[in-house]
Amino acid sequence: MNIALAIMFLYPDAIPMQDFVVRDNGPEPVLHGGAEEKGRVRYEIKSPEIGEDPMEGVHYRYGIDYNLLTEGKDYDLVERGHYVAVWNLTELQPSQEELQAAWVAYLEAEANKPPELSEVEVLQLALTDTYEQLLAAKEEAVSAQEDATSAQMALADLYELTLTLQADVTSLKGGAN
Repeated sequence: MNIALAIMFLYPDAIPMQDFVVRDNGPEPVLHGGAEEKGRVRYEIKSPEIGEDPMEGVHYRYGIDYNLLTEGKDYDLVERGHYVAVWNLTELQPSQEELQAAWVAYLEAEANKPPELSEVEVLQLALTDTYEQLLAAKEEAVSAQEDATSAQMALADLYELTLTLQADVTSLKGGAN
C-alpha cells in the first residue's frame, strides 16, 4: 500500500510534506534487555569551562555504539515499513484499516479512469477527425456537382424541347397562311 496516495485519496486538498509526512526508515535496531548498558557510550560535545561542572546535553551525551553489540543476541534489525511521521491536518489521522480501504478505492478509481492521451495521440485524433470531415465535405461537393450536372442536362433537354415546339408552332403558322 502507498500510504501517501491513500491519504491524498481521502484528503485531496492535503499538501504532502506540509500537512502530512510519510517515512520509511528502513531496518532499525531494536535492543534486547540489558543490551543498552552493554553498548552505552559517552560522547563528548565540548569541554566544560574551568570550574564548571559537566552537564549532559551540553558537554556530553550518551548513545549506543552498535559495534560493541552483536546482532541477533543484543539487538535485532526490524523493518517498520512506511508510516505517517507527521500529521498536521485538523481531521483525525486515519487508521491502518481506513488507509487500506482508501488504497483499494484509489486503485479501483485509477483502473476505471480513462487513459490520458499524449500530445501526439491528441493530435492524431484531431487529424483523423479533420480528415473524416474533409472526406464528408468532398462527398457532399461531388453530390452537389452531380446534382448541378443533372440540373444542367434537364435544362438542356427542356431547351431542346422548347426549340422543337417553337419549330412546330412556326411550321403550323406558316402552313396556315
